[in-house]
Amino acid sequence: MRRRRQKRQFLRSTNHILDISPAGRNIFVSRDKQIQNHKARRIKIWMRVVSVLAVLVSLGAAALFVWSYLIPYFQREFILPPSVTEEDPLLTGSMAPLPVYDDMGLPVYDNDMCLFVINRTTPAEEGFEPVLYTAESVAVDARIADALRQMTAAAQEDGLALTFTEGYVSYEEQGRRFDELVDELMNGDEGLTAVMAKTEAASIQPAAGQSDFQTGLCVRVSGSPETFGDSKTYSWLRNNMGKYGFVFRYPEGKLNMTGMKPDPTVIRYVGSANAAAMQQRSMCLEEYVAYLNSQ
Repeated sequence: MRRRRQKRQFLRSTNHILDISPAGRNIFVSRDKQIQNHKARRIKIWMRVVSVLAVLVSLGAAALFVWSYLIPYFQREFILPPSVTEEDPLLTGSMAPLPVYDDMGLPVYDNDMCLFVINRTTPAEEGFEPVLYTAESVAVDARIADALRQMTAAAQEDGLALTFTEGYVSYEEQGRRFDELVDELMNGDEGLTAVMAKTEAASIQPAAGQSDFQTGLCVRVSGSPETFGDSKTYSWLRNNMGKYGFVFRYPEGKLNMTGMKPDPTVIRYVGSANAAAMQQRSMCLEEYVAYLNSQ
């Protein structure tokens, strides 16, 4: 009777295990099955470890990205430390103030850019070159590209095909053009001397470093200088280009100021406010700059 009252024992062998199920029934589990279950548990544990490591690596990468890129970006764009002043060199580039836009949706630039001029009295150095951008098939200062495109689109809406044949001209190219014209005048029918040829050429084709085309703010409209003044395109430009910041660079009757013979095909960006003031006062660029300097 004592043997019957003894607790049931788990039966073990080298090949099998006899266990008791929760329902009180004996369940037979082979050793191979136990090994498979053990391996499965180990695989699950390693998968969990790998998943945790992957999450930690992802969090570390995200934190590094935020620390290295986002925080400096917001500091540059939105946070100006009290110790940084406008004279600080750090205020260049991305720290520069955002541009203001006019009624046409075009950026408004200061006069250091709009009224920067290259001529005989204020020549440019050989290495000077603005940041260029190709707009309407010509290279110009990148800052006036939108104004040139908008003006061209407006002319097209009014039925005019506004095209351009010339934009930025480099120092070297301007020197080559000047020398060619001098040789042409010396070897032509008039047979001018070198001094006379250079004097005559300078009023038509400036010498290297003396052309306002080097600023990237001038463009030449398709057409002949002799007949362009009688064209519909000229009338449209005279009435509309000021809204986009452009003026005639070498207008009639300003030879003494510009040093260049009149050429209505050349227009120049000065900004809409300056363009309106120049038109109101019938001033060329050199005349207007002198007027402002005298105030």
